[in-house]
Amino acid sequence: MSKTVCELIPNTNTTIKIGFTIDKDVSKVTAVVHGIIMNISIPFPLPNPNACETADSGIQCPLKKGDTLYYKNTLTVLKSYPKVNVIVKWQLKDENNEDIICVLIPSRIK
Repeated sequence: MSKTVCELIPNTNTTIKIGFTIDKDVSKVTAVVHGIIMNISIPFPLPNPNACETADSGIQCPLKKGDTLYYKNTLTVLKSYPKVNVIVKWQLKDENNEDIICVLIPSRIK
């Protein structure tokens, strides 16, 4: 079975869209992103991690149990990033810092 790898091209924008159904009421959603290279987790700071306040994120708080949502974010792949294989770990956390979702995306910076 082949593994799909997301190719990230320097000097371009890449957009992630994640669909999910929430299993509890949530008042705040924070996005947390890490790049995992050779088993080392490197934080990737987002300009505005508060998904409820990001204009086109698709998230409007509060969230109600059973809601189906589609979170969206766009990032710039900088030219200065090394050309490596990386696992992008994208989490949405609630007001108690507990995972709402956690997605691992095998990627390669070209």
